[in-house]
This record gives sequence, C-alpha cells and structure tokens, in this order.
Amino acid sequence: GAVKQEDRNCNSDGENEARDYSWNIKLGKLCEFQSLHGHTDVPSENRNLFQWISEQRFEYCRKELGEYSTMTEEREKQLNEIGFQWKVEDLARNHDSKWRTYFDQLIEVEES
Repeated sequence: GAVKQEDRNCNSDGENEARDYSWNIKLGKLCEFQSLHGHTDVPSENRNLFQWISEQRFEYCRKELGEYSTMTEEREKQLNEIGFQWKVEDLARNHDSKWRTYFDQLIEVEES
C-alpha cells in the first residue's frame, strides 16, 4: 500500500497533514483552472492561486539549489502531470510562440 505522509516524516503532530491538505486543495483549484483554460498560467487577478503558484516556483528553485524546501518529489510529479510551467521564461517563451503562430495565421488570412 501507499506510505502515509506521517510515516515518512516521523511527525505525528498533524502539522504536515494540515499543510498537505491545504496544498492539495490549491492543487485541485489549479487542476480545475487547467481543465477550463488548457494551461496553468493563472492571471494575477486570481490572487490566491497566483500567489500559491509563485510559492511553488520559489520552493522548486530552493530544492534545485539544494536548500530546504517544501517541494517534495511527489508534489513536483503532480504539478508536472498537469503541465505546470516551472520557469517564468518557459511561460514567456510559450506565450511568445503562441502569439507568433496567431500572428502568422493572421498574415496568411490578410494575404489571401
């Protein structure tokens, strides 16, 4: 069976459980957003989710640098499964290529 979170952390005070519960709620909201919009690029108007995404990127960077981080392998895997963009540059590049595609299509329509 699955290893319980508390077994891995040897922490039975429930603090990690509460943190995991909160994290899973936010992940659920991001999954809903992704289902509706086809991407995980949440606009800043959606303050809570936008802030949570920023925290995930920050924790990911800390993990990559070998610092203490709340970003576990499991969390990283779950975010990867829904196409989460870890680096803002990737996001910008993605938007840029989409914009170019739309622009090229517009030019083709104008020329025909």
